Amino acid sequence: MEEPTYWDRFWRRRVSRRRLISGAALTGSGIAAAAVVGCGGDDSGNGNNTQQGSNVDRGADLGAEKIIDARREVEPCPDDMRGGIIRSQGFDPVVLDRHDPHQTQFGPMYANLSAVFSKLYMYKSHSEPTWGNIAPDLAESAPEMIGNPPTEYVVKLRKGIKFHSTDAIRSNFPSLAGRELTAEDVVYSYERQKNASQSIQKGYYYRRSQYETIDSITATDPYTINIKTKGPIAPFYHFMADTNAMIIPKEIVDNDPGPGGQPLDTVDTNRGPQPGQRMIGTGPFFWGDLKFGIEYKAVRNPEWFGWGEPDLKRPYLDGYTVSGSSLNDTSLEALFRRKEIDGATFIENPDWIYKIKEEKPELKFFQLWVSGWIGTRFKMFCQPFDDVRVRKAIHLATERQQIVDVIGSGEWKMQGPIGGAISYWALPEDELLSSPGYRQGSAEREEDIKKARQLFDAAGSPELPQVWFADIPSYIPNFIGTWKQFMNKNLGISVDKLRTLSQAYSRIAEALADDSCDLASMYWGFDNGWIDLDDWVYPYFHSTGSKNSFRLKDPDLDKLLDAQRREFDIEKRRQLGYQIQRYLLGLEGDGMQKGAHARVDYATPYLAIVTWPYVKNAVFFPWFGSSYWQSNVWLNKSDPTFRGRPA
Repeated sequence: MEEPTYWDRFWRRRVSRRRLISGAALTGSGIAAAAVVGCGGDDSGNGNNTQQGSNVDRGADLGAEKIIDARREVEPCPDDMRGGIIRSQGFDPVVLDRHDPHQTQFGPMYANLSAVFSKLYMYKSHSEPTWGNIAPDLAESAPEMIGNPPTEYVVKLRKGIKFHSTDAIRSNFPSLAGRELTAEDVVYSYERQKNASQSIQKGYYYRRSQYETIDSITATDPYTINIKTKGPIAPFYHFMADTNAMIIPKEIVDNDPGPGGQPLDTVDTNRGPQPGQRMIGTGPFFWGDLKFGIEYKAVRNPEWFGWGEPDLKRPYLDGYTVSGSSLNDTSLEALFRRKEIDGATFIENPDWIYKIKEEKPELKFFQLWVSGWIGTRFKMFCQPFDDVRVRKAIHLATERQQIVDVIGSGEWKMQGPIGGAISYWALPEDELLSSPGYRQGSAEREEDIKKARQLFDAAGSPELPQVWFADIPSYIPNFIGTWKQFMNKNLGISVDKLRTLSQAYSRIAEALADDSCDLASMYWGFDNGWIDLDDWVYPYFHSTGSKNSFRLKDPDLDKLLDAQRREFDIEKRRQLGYQIQRYLLGLEGDGMQKGAHARVDYATPYLAIVTWPYVKNAVFFPWFGSSYWQSNVWLNKSDPTFRGRPA
């Protein structure tokens, strides 16, 4: 694993031209959202089809809440209960790449950004992809959609929204502090990504394919934006509400280098304020402080526009903190029992969560599937992964149930190309679990292993290059020995020839973007979870996709990916999504299509979460990026369980 000094060097060195061109390009390999409690939003809580894991019923017996998202009614905070800091442990301080909202790819970073920067729209729930679950954020109402299907969108902004203003902001950005947000800020934020292909940093604009669908965007007056798309784009309304669709002011970007400007965290020290000082948005919280791996602090924005409900005077809290220095189950339990954190989940073993809920039935108890997942990416332009037989053999030989049992303590769930937490778009679970590589009947598993060996032998039983395992959470590198054993047993590869390396996500990201076959041609670790079908498939698998680290070029797959963007009938679009997933899993045709098994997906966490009853309005989403919902949270100081909580 990396030494801590690496992170010091990583954050303090200037980004070189080479890294600007290819540094983290094409990859979206995120870090596990194993501790989202207290850090924003809500889960889909979707009560998925045929849930895996024997302890699901155990949670139900303890009264676990499943529908725990922002569709619930908010309980207003009495005046005498305002203030205080809510505390949690999580991965938010583990920031692995850029501060720039338009250029970050890792969940912990955009969790922090989501409390600082606003979007035109936001999701109230991830479990239902209907437009009814998209709510206005900066916009005052849903967009006017012109055309059938629409190719033009008119968005009206709320009036009187102000950018953050503190002493530091007034000192560093006097013209920006307290300035009203206008339509020009939206135009700048969208055009910055729309024109990213002209930038030397184009590889960092991971969502640029969304904005490249725009033909023109104009501010027709200070509060009105007119967007015309290049054609009918079914998920365009979603694009405006997507996790990273944040609006930034032009003033915080050094635009000298050309289109897109310098990323917000690589500005030369001689040219002005540094990363944290540039985090200036219109969200409910100010960027407080970030100490890598230790703590992130957010501070209440007293002039937040409050989603058109100023009388509520949100945020109710003075701020929130997320610490990352005690991420193990023993420490989490001790901190929670002492009320030094207000909510917690488990890292590796859920037993303490169930035990404390049984011991203290008054605790609030939640369960949810996570949309981030563990999987493997291949550089398909490198041998032996240019041979679909090798990739399919690895897919079939992988013991997913061992991953669920060993890494996930039996609590996790097997996952396909789209996570089951986003149940509408995911391949039906009964179909997935009956598919080769996933099915667990003894005869079926034996058949899959036999087929894996045949394919691998037919491909010449090639020696695998060094496999890069992510270093966080620790259960990933700790699983290397188990992985070697089942690869040896099922494919006949000598354990001595299975070379592995534990690496930091930032280095993996750079290596996946590198054209060399010497670096991370096979990667094993977490990836980010998303919301819409397009997020899950287009950037990864389209030949022009911004996260296509596979270098996959499959015209047949491109046709399907383009088709789902044009289909406005949501049920027909879902069927296209199923077809895409079956294609990726090799379930259609002869199962050996060029794009099949470009990525091998394994499993996703299932969380059990407890909070003290004095925490009001807590909600949870299945992945990072919804921390603005902390604006609804407050601490009921009159609740008996609040007694003994450290100040």
